[in-house]
Amino acid sequence: MPLTFNGTTVTAVTCNGTVLSSIICNGTTVWSASAAPVVGAAYGGGICAYLLLSGDPGYSSSTPHGLIVATADQAAVTAWSNITSVAVTGTSANLGSGAANTTKIMAQAGHTASAAKNCRNYSGGGFSDWYLPSEKELEKLCINCTAIGVMDPEGNYWSSTEVNATNVSIYSFYDSSPFDDIKNSDYPTVRAVRSF
Repeated sequence: MPLTFNGTTVTAVTCNGTVLSSIICNGTTVWSASAAPVVGAAYGGGICAYLLLSGDPGYSSSTPHGLIVATADQAAVTAWSNITSVAVTGTSANLGSGAANTTKIMAQAGHTASAAKNCRNYSGGGFSDWYLPSEKELEKLCINCTAIGVMDPEGNYWSSTEVNATNVSIYSFYDSSPFDDIKNSDYPTVRAVRSF
């Protein structure tokens, strides 16, 4: 909410030499210096990687939502899961499905290690809600790869999207497209994201 004084928008407020981050009146924030997230800028423990657009699940015209990407890979080489021939079932490629996919992968009977677990165990910025992105979430990261500035533009990244019992979707940033490969491939990298 903008704060104005004599027709001028106030961008900073100080009190006894301290710059305030907000003004609260009767328990209600009436002004905040918090800037809206910008793709490529530090935000929420990582880098703002994508802002939801009208038509995206979870979009709000009044409150920005989107994806935050970790500033570095969680693992350079790891299999998608220690379970390589049994379907997780129920994962989705859709934008907004990565967190649920991650939970399903980790809940699979016999699960001990996975790209999803590497993401869930990440705690960048003090946050614990990181997850392995879905195919469509990786597509959004690929589109903004240059602005994000922390991902390999020629890299292959694990998605949380399962294709069948033995294959999953990997996203090629070089080709700007997904492809299927076996769960125990050892070349895709792992990059955690979180939603806001």
